[in-house]
Amino acid sequence: LLHMIDSLADGFGIGGAFICVVVAMLVLRIELQCRAVTGPNLGSRQGSSYVEGCHRILRQCAPEAAGVIACLTLAAAMRARGDGMSTAGVVDAATWVQIKANWPLLITADTLLSLQAMLRFVVVVSAVLRCDGSRVVPLADEVGALWLGAGLARLVLGFRASAYLLDGPLGGNLPVACEISVIPPLFVVGRNSLWRAPFTVVAIMVATAIFAGRNHLNLANDIVADSCFIAAHCMDFLASIAYLLRTLLVDGGPRGSAAHISMGFVHLLMPAQQSLSAYYFLHAFEASPALVGAGRPFDMLQIGNVAQLGAYLGAASLYFAECFDGQEYCTSNDERSEEMHSGGNTVGRTSVLPEFEPQTTL
Repeated sequence: LLHMIDSLADGFGIGGAFICVVVAMLVLRIELQCRAVTGPNLGSRQGSSYVEGCHRILRQCAPEAAGVIACLTLAAAMRARGDGMSTAGVVDAATWVQIKANWPLLITADTLLSLQAMLRFVVVVSAVLRCDGSRVVPLADEVGALWLGAGLARLVLGFRASAYLLDGPLGGNLPVACEISVIPPLFVVGRNSLWRAPFTVVAIMVATAIFAGRNHLNLANDIVADSCFIAAHCMDFLASIAYLLRTLLVDGGPRGSAAHISMGFVHLLMPAQQSLSAYYFLHAFEASPALVGAGRPFDMLQIGNVAQLGAYLGAASLYFAECFDGQEYCTSNDERSEEMHSGGNTVGRTSVLPEFEPQTTL
């Protein structure tokens, strides 16, 4: 049985992991067809209203957009400064030259994870500053508590093992500083779950630690550090599932409110930041039997990160389908009110009731 399971897992591979993304895209297509059947016609009045809505969202999310632009500007400035050498100190000069040849723009694939850490900080800060606690948002409570556990695991990992430090122009202490800076906002976001169900949170973290202890890498020759790396990604996966479920259950709030603006920005940026991690573990983090400490850590990292991307894409599709549905509902109500206040002029209009002809029976 174990041999059959291993063979099925090998057959699943990287290609099968994309099934999660395909399912998310199918959900996006179905939801947009079911909830907003008419869709945005770019040549109609409705299409112009969609464009105006996008411009309004950009104006309302100006602080968040400024934060994203600041992160990208900092990344570009550090990239222009130079590449440096491997911060981990375990790569020789020849290997470093080969890595730079494979990633000419980013210098190294670790830049993807550094950008993810920076964008995650912007997302969490936006959720803390925009939401005052009066409304329920997806990035709160259980999601915040799970992300807090993942951040603490990465914090322990950064202090115990230098082998997990990121390389490249954005590597070194910058990602560690982002992980440390995001912990207080995550505590603010997830404090309700910590007070309301502390034993449940502890049980989840203990189960995650046991799973990580049985499926970990051997990169740092330290079982605690290697297990913390897998545990962080496990809690990220659980947080993405909780995020999708909360998106199904919570209300976005009134249009134009702070909670609604924050939810729209978060739903836009969550798939973007997770796509960086999914691409890294699918194409840059090559599986090697020498780096396996126990279990199947490479499969867990690849499938887990792609599943997170699928969950965030599914949540974004549900949210924007609800927004399109609400916009169509408001547009139909406005047109109906205009007809009611037009003065009752019905000349030249066709009747909305179908005319039935009498049937003749033989």
